[in-house]
Amino acid sequence: MYRIYGDNMDKYKDKINFSKLEILCMVVLVACFVLGGVAIVTLATNNQKTINLKQEANSIIEAAKIAYNNYSHLNNTEYIVTSNNGESKGMCITLDGLVNNDFTTKTYDNWDGYVVVEEKNNNFFYSIWLTDKEYVIAGYEASKIDDLKLNKGITKFDQEEFAHSVRKEFASTSTDKGGTGNKYSSKCLSEKIE
Repeated sequence: MYRIYGDNMDKYKDKINFSKLEILCMVVLVACFVLGGVAIVTLATNNQKTINLKQEANSIIEAAKIAYNNYSHLNNTEYIVTSNNGESKGMCITLDGLVNNDFTTKTYDNWDGYVVVEEKNNNFFYSIWLTDKEYVIAGYEASKIDDLKLNKGITKFDQEEFAHSVRKEFASTSTDKGGTGNKYSSKCLSEKIE
């Protein structure tokens, strides 16, 4: 075992010491890595949430298609009505309406929204307004759902109440979002139909 005395000891200390500038650079570098990691995780989480919202939207639209077909075969003119301009017929059904009438088994406790199903010249249009209270799809036709992205069709939740707005009448989404833009003087189905 060797011992270092005198001037040799000072040289040894100089070799293992970092200057304050070097320590500061290392702290800044580590902070950059941490911030970068947080940003990547946040981006990935937000991306997954918008993917989940779009998947739910497509699932809800499928349930609304089944509801429309069911009520159409029953000739239900209370909920399947003609548009104000007479060009199409349609139906509006809320998430509660889908759940209450057993068109979906999933419960949407913290969600809000509705689907407008329209039939015009044997073509069908399915427009959806949906929020999970974090993100929002505000009135896009089913064919456009998969192309929506955050801030390009999917927006942050801003206290919108969709189902409340269609208690007396409803409208299709605008033509630029894939719908017909037609209006209907009928309420949206929310309650259970016997």
